[in-house]
Amino acid sequence: MRDIFCSPIIIQAFIIGGLSAVAFGLIGVFIVVRRIGYLAGAIAHCAFGGIGIGIGLQYIVTLNSFVIFRAFIPDPMFVAMIVAIISAMLIGVIRIVSKEREDTVIGAIWASGMAIGLFLVAIVPNNRNISDYLFGTIIFNTREDVFSVLLVSVIVLLVMFLFFKRFEAVCFDEEFSRLKGVNTAFYFQLLLILTAITVVVLVRIVGIVLVIAMLTLPAATACRFTSRISSACILAVIVGFISNWIGLFASVFFNLPPGPTIVIVASLLYFISLVVTKSSTA
Repeated sequence: MRDIFCSPIIIQAFIIGGLSAVAFGLIGVFIVVRRIGYLAGAIAHCAFGGIGIGIGLQYIVTLNSFVIFRAFIPDPMFVAMIVAIISAMLIGVIRIVSKEREDTVIGAIWASGMAIGLFLVAIVPNNRNISDYLFGTIIFNTREDVFSVLLVSVIVLLVMFLFFKRFEAVCFDEEFSRLKGVNTAFYFQLLLILTAITVVVLVRIVGIVLVIAMLTLPAATACRFTSRISSACILAVIVGFISNWIGLFASVFFNLPPGPTIVIVASLLYFISLVVTKSSTA
C-alpha cells in the first residue's frame, strides 16, 4: 500500500487536488454569497457540451487524410474552456438584459449544453468511457494537468487579489456599488468567466455531475463560521484542501471512485459545520 501512495501518478493527483482547492475555494465563496450556484451549474453543463464538441472535432480531424490537419487535433478540455467562457458571457448578458424569465432561459442553456455533450460523446466510436467526464479522472492525470491547474489557480488568485474589494461590493450590495460608480456588470461578468475557468479545472477532479458540489460545499462550510468574505475565502480553501486529500486517500486506500469520495467528504464536513454552529448558538 505504501508503494501505491509513492506512485508518481498518485502524488500528482494529490498535488492537483491541493492546487485546485485555491481556485474553487475562492470562487466558491462568491458563488455562495451571491447565490448564483444555478448559473455555475449552467456553465458546467455548457462545458460538457464543449467537451462533446472537442471530441467530435478530434474524430473529424483524425479521419482526414491530410497530415497538416492532424497537426491541429484539438484538446476537448481546451474546447470546453472556450465554450464555458462564451457561455458565461452569454449567461451574464441574458441575466442583465433579457426580458424573459431568468430561470427559464438559464434552464434552457443548462439542458442544451448537457444534451449536446451527451449526444456528441455518444456518437463518436471508440470513445473514452463517458463516466470519465461525468465523475472525474483525477487519478489518471498527467504532468500537463498539474501545470494547467497551477496556472488557473494562480490566475484566480491574482484576479481576486487585484479586484477583491470590487467583487465584495458587488456581492453584498450591487445597487449601492452601482450608485458609487462601480461597473457592476463588468465585475459580475468577470466573476462568471472565472467560474467557467474553475469549472473546467474541476471537471478533471470530480466531473460535471459533481462540480457544483465542490464549488459550493467548501464555501458553504466556511460561511457557517464567519461572515467576512476574506476569512471565508481562506477557510474555504482549507476545507477544499482537506476534502480533496482525505477523499483521495480514502479512494486509493479502499479502491473507491475518487470524485464521488471527495464530494462525500466535503458533504460530511458541511453537515458537521451545521451541527457545530447550531450547537454553539443554542
